[in-house]
Amino acid sequence: MAEELIDITPGTINPGISKGKRLFIFQETEWAQIRDNPAGLTREGVEKKIELWKNSNNKQTVAKYQTMLAQCKALTSSGKTKDGKIILSRNKDGSANWVSN
Repeated sequence: MAEELIDITPGTINPGISKGKRLFIFQETEWAQIRDNPAGLTREGVEKKIELWKNSNNKQTVAKYQTMLAQCKALTSSGKTKDGKIILSRNKDGSANWVSN
């Protein structure tokens, strides 16, 4: 029985594997996060998630957020608060939920 797996991970993702390409397989719940962005992340928020997860050994989660950055069409709008903090995620009403320090 042949496996029918299709790698749709963007070519820009480097999982840090030196010998050949590493195949990432996402669960359906992860695809929902990638496609639908239920956390309301902005582009800067996804970049912050990548930065935070790179400090761990979890390459799967780093690849998930890198894929989200490359493919998600539901990222919320970027912006800054009145005190100059970068908005990393927004609530459904558009208000800032997570901001930079």
